[in-house]
Amino acid sequence: MGCVFCNIVAGSEPCHTVLEDSKHIAFLSISPNTPGFTVVIPKQHVDSDVLALDDSVDKVLRRGLKVDRCAVIIEGLMIDHAHTKLVPLHGLNGERSYVSEDIAYSELYKGYVTSMEGPRLGDAELAATLCQIQTNCDL
Repeated sequence: MGCVFCNIVAGSEPCHTVLEDSKHIAFLSISPNTPGFTVVIPKQHVDSDVLALDDSVDKVLRRGLKVDRCAVIIEGLMIDHAHTKLVPLHGLNGERSYVSEDIAYSELYKGYVTSMEGPRLGDAELAATLCQIQTNCDL
């Protein structure tokens, strides 16, 4: 099966591209929890555990809290200074993926960001959202 993101970059998996350059591609999530939820990936495959690239804080959290992984959040809210947030992922027990039965969806910002998936959208709904973005940005 391979990496679905590598397949998107190769063109063998369809997507609704918002923007693309020589190093990155941004596309609409097929299961958004808000309209326009966009995924940005590097075109070159990189392991999903980006903290492995610089693991000092990650290593302390993993060892100190006995967790296998940490998540990274970049919101750009509250403090106008670039920053990331590390969230220890308790209870994964070595798993590299987790599928929740819960579905989240909101058209308005509720004061928090979630990575929970929303309802699976069809091609027509994704195309309509992409058209709105492209029209408003003259793309």
